[in-house]
Amino acid sequence: MLKTILPYLIAALVGAATGAEVVHLIAARQLAAEQTAHANDNAQHASEIQAFSRAALEGEQRAVDAHNLAASAVAAADAAITQEKEAHETDNRNYRSALAAGTERVRVAVRNCAATGSNAVAGSPGAAGVGDGGAAVADLDPAVAERVFGVAGDDQHEIDKVKALQAYVCAVRPKTPGCS
Repeated sequence: MLKTILPYLIAALVGAATGAEVVHLIAARQLAAEQTAHANDNAQHASEIQAFSRAALEGEQRAVDAHNLAASAVAAADAAITQEKEAHETDNRNYRSALAAGTERVRVAVRNCAATGSNAVAGSPGAAGVGDGGAAVADLDPAVAERVFGVAGDDQHEIDKVKALQAYVCAVRPKTPGCS
């Protein structure tokens, strides 16, 4: 009986082995296809991540360039305003010194003038046009002229502060209305 079953048994074993080999080959091909698809997905994702990174780097570089440009504009505006301020202060000091020394005078128009002090003569007529509504000119005392010009210098200092602030805003935000 073994002789009659043996060929069938061998045939069944060979068939089973062949079937197992075929299943193994099919599974190996499916695994290789899956690994290839996975590798392609990884390559695509790496490419996308690299593109995102490149875009982020370019955006960061544009932001750094914009910051550096604004910083340069602020520095240039600061230098120009500092130079202008120093020139104003020098002019103010020189003019105030000249006023105090009496080499420069401040003249004002006066409409009514009354002479006072030791040189005044009560009831004496004034210069032509003085006291009758006509215009006359008088020199300010040097100390008073210096103080008046000091107030004007303080006003100019405040104007310079506003100009500096405006220059800063225009440097940092050039699209602000009033900036050219």
